[in-house]
Amino acid sequence: MKLHWIVALALCSSAANAAPPIPDDGLRAEMQGQWAAAVEIYQQSLKANPAQAHLWERIADIRATQLKDPAGAAEAMRVAVKYAPTDARLHYKLSQALAAAQQGPAALTAINRAVELEPANATYLRARGELATWSGDYALALASFERILATTPQDGAAQLGAARANSRSGKKDAAVTRYRSYLDQHPQDKDAMLEYMELEAERGNTQAVQEVDALYRQRFGESKEYWLRMADIYALGNNPTASSAALQEASRLAPQDPALHYRLAQSYPSEKEAAAAAAAIERAVELEPKNLEYLRTRADLAAWRGDYAMALDSHQRILAIAPDDAGAHLGIARVNYWRAELDNSADAYRTYLAQQPGVAAPWVEYIVVVTELGDYARAMELLEDYRAKFGDNTVYRKQKARVLAWAERPTPALGLVAELEPTLPGDYDLGYTKTVALHYAHRPREALASLDEVTRLRPDSAETLDLGRFIRTPLRSNATVGFGYFTGSDDVTIRHAGLAGEYVINPETRLFGGTDLQRISTKLGSGYEMTDGGTSIDYQRAWLGILHRLSPTLSLDAQIGGGDADGDSSFVYEIGANLQPADELTIRLSHRQDMYAVSPLATELGIERRANALYATWAPDLRYTIDSYLGYDTFSDGNDRWEVSLAPRRAFVRNQLLNLDLGVSGRWYGFDEDPGHGYYAPSLYQRYALTAFTYWKISDDDGVSVAFSYGPYKDNSMSGFSSGGDIVIEGFFGIYRDWYLNVKGGVSNYGGGATGGYDSQMFEINLTRRF
Repeated sequence: MKLHWIVALALCSSAANAAPPIPDDGLRAEMQGQWAAAVEIYQQSLKANPAQAHLWERIADIRATQLKDPAGAAEAMRVAVKYAPTDARLHYKLSQALAAAQQGPAALTAINRAVELEPANATYLRARGELATWSGDYALALASFERILATTPQDGAAQLGAARANSRSGKKDAAVTRYRSYLDQHPQDKDAMLEYMELEAERGNTQAVQEVDALYRQRFGESKEYWLRMADIYALGNNPTASSAALQEASRLAPQDPALHYRLAQSYPSEKEAAAAAAAIERAVELEPKNLEYLRTRADLAAWRGDYAMALDSHQRILAIAPDDAGAHLGIARVNYWRAELDNSADAYRTYLAQQPGVAAPWVEYIVVVTELGDYARAMELLEDYRAKFGDNTVYRKQKARVLAWAERPTPALGLVAELEPTLPGDYDLGYTKTVALHYAHRPREALASLDEVTRLRPDSAETLDLGRFIRTPLRSNATVGFGYFTGSDDVTIRHAGLAGEYVINPETRLFGGTDLQRISTKLGSGYEMTDGGTSIDYQRAWLGILHRLSPTLSLDAQIGGGDADGDSSFVYEIGANLQPADELTIRLSHRQDMYAVSPLATELGIERRANALYATWAPDLRYTIDSYLGYDTFSDGNDRWEVSLAPRRAFVRNQLLNLDLGVSGRWYGFDEDPGHGYYAPSLYQRYALTAFTYWKISDDDGVSVAFSYGPYKDNSMSGFSSGGDIVIEGFFGIYRDWYLNVKGGVSNYGGGATGGYDSQMFEINLTRRF
C-alpha cells in the first residue's frame, strides 16, 4: 500500500491551521536547511514547557520529510497527541506516521480514534479504509469506504477502496461491481484496469479479461511491462496458452532480454508447444551463453521433448563452465540412460556419486543401469552399499527383487515381492519384477497373468511391450528349417537339412516333431568307407514328441521316431527330465537311442547308440557358473563309452556391447574297445583348456557370440600331449521377432570327435518362424 501521499497531505494540512508561535531561532534554522539544529532548538523549548503539541507536531514533520526518520516522527506525534488528546487531526497524522514506520496495528488504533472524534470526516474514513486494507482487516476497510459512499456515492477513491477490500476478503462478485462503477468514472486509471482484469481472471471470466485487455491496449498502447503483467493475469486464470502468448508479445517488444525468453520457454504447458519452448530457451542461451540456469532449463526442455542430443550438449556446456557441477554429471547420466547409452550413463553416475554420495535417488538409478547391463553381482554389491547408507527401505527391497529376478534367482525375488505387495497394490515396477521372476521360476501360466496386470497398468509403454515379447516368445508355436555340414581331416563330411516344429498346446504342454536328412560321405582310403567300397550314404529320420511341465521344479519329455539308412530301419527315441531343485542348480537326465551315423561305415553297419546323460549347471553366486556332464553309452556292437566333463567359468565383463566369461575346462572319455566299426574309440581321451565366452550385444534382438578354447589334449595312441583349440562363432538375429535366424560356424584342431580327425570345420544355419 502506498501511504506517502497521505503523509504528505497530512503535513501540508498542518500549515493551513493556526498554531501558537514557533521559536524564531528554529524557523531560521529551517530556512537555512539546518533541520537537525531546528529539532534541537524546539526540543530545548519543550524542556521548559513540554505541553506544546504544535512543536511536537513540527518536530514530527521535520523528522518525516527532511531527516527521513519515520520512527522518530511517530514518537514525536505520540507526544503531540498526549497533549492534545481530542484533536482528531493529530490522531490522523499519528496514524500516518505510524504507518510510515511500518507499525500497522498502532496506526489503525490512531485512525480509529480520529474517526471517533470526527465520524463524518471523509478523509479520516478514507485513511482508515486504506490502513485497514493494508493491515488485513477487510471488514473494517469495507465499512469505512461504505460510510463514505453512503453520503458521496460518486467518491472514486472510496469506490476503488471498496472494490479492493471486497476483492481481498473474497467477495469477488461485489468487488466486480465496485470496480466497474469506478472504471466507468475513471477510465484512464491503468492500475485499476489491471486489478480488475486480475480479479476476473481469479473468477475464471476469461472473456471479461480479454475484453478489458483489448480496451487497455486501445487506450494506452502496449509495453513489455504490460505484457508481463498480462502473462501473470492469464496464468492466474489458469489459461497457460494465453499467458504464453502474452510472454511472446513481451519478448517481441524486448528481443534482447534473455530473462524474458527464459521465462517464455518455461511457460509452455504441453508437448504441442515443445518446439516453441525450445526456440525460446535457445534464444535465451544465445543471448547469455554462460548462464547456467538457462543451460539447465535448455537441458530439461530438450529431455522433455526427447531431444537427448541437445540435452547432453547442454549438460556438457555446463561442465565446460563449471567442471564440478554435480547436477550436470547427474543430467548426463540420466540422458545417456534414456538414449540407451548404458556404459556412458554408468560412468556419469559414478562421477556424480563420488561428488554426492549421500543422495539416495541417483544410487538407485545407477543400480538400475548396472542391472540392465547384466552385471547382477555388481548390482547386488551396490544394493548393499545403498542399504548401509540409507537403510533397508522399500526402494531397496524393490530394486533388490528386480536384480534377483533378472539374475534368475526367482525364489528370493518372489519372497520380496510377496512382502511388498500388500503395501504397494497396483505398483507397476513390482508387477514387472514379479512377471520376470515367475518366468524364471518356470511358472508360465502365472507369468502370463502377471503380464496382463502389468499391461493393464501401462499398456503402451516400451518397457511393457518388451516384457511381453520376453514372456511370450518362448510360449509361441514355431517351425524351423535348417541346413549344416561338418567336415574333418579324416575326410568324413556330414551334410544335413531338416524341418522341425513345436505346437504349444498350453503354457505347460507342447508337441514337437521333425524330420531331417543326413548325407554322410568320405573318401576312398579313409578307412570310413562302406564294406563295398561306397563313400556315401543317406540317413533319414522323423520323430514326434511331447514336453510337459509337471511343476516349477520338474518337466518331462519323450519322443519316438524312426530312421532309415539305405533301407535299413532303426528305432529312435528319447526320454528326459529337467529338474531344478534350487535356483542355483539345474539338472537334465536323459536316455536316447539313435543310429550312430558318424561315418558311412558305421551307418551301413547299423551301429546304434543308447546314450545315458546327466547334465548339471551350478551357479553358486552371481559371478561363477560350473557346467558338468556325466555320460555312459552302450552300442549295438557291444562296445561301451563313458565321459566326464567339468567347466567352471567366471563373469568378468558386463557392459553394453560385450559380455565376457573366462574359465577352464576338462574333458575325459573312453571306450571299452576299438572294434574298427567306423567311429573313433580311444580307451582314454583327455583335454584341458582355457576358455573364453563372449557375446556382442548388437541389440535386444540381435547378437553374436564367440567362444574360444585352447589347451593340451591326448589320447592313448599319443606319446605325449599336444596343444589345440577351437573357435565357434554364432549369430542370433531376431531373438524376440516373428522371424529368427541362427547362424553358427567353427573350426577346431584338438580332435575328440566321433571320428579320428583332429582338424574339423562346421557350419549351421536355421531359420525359425514363430506364430
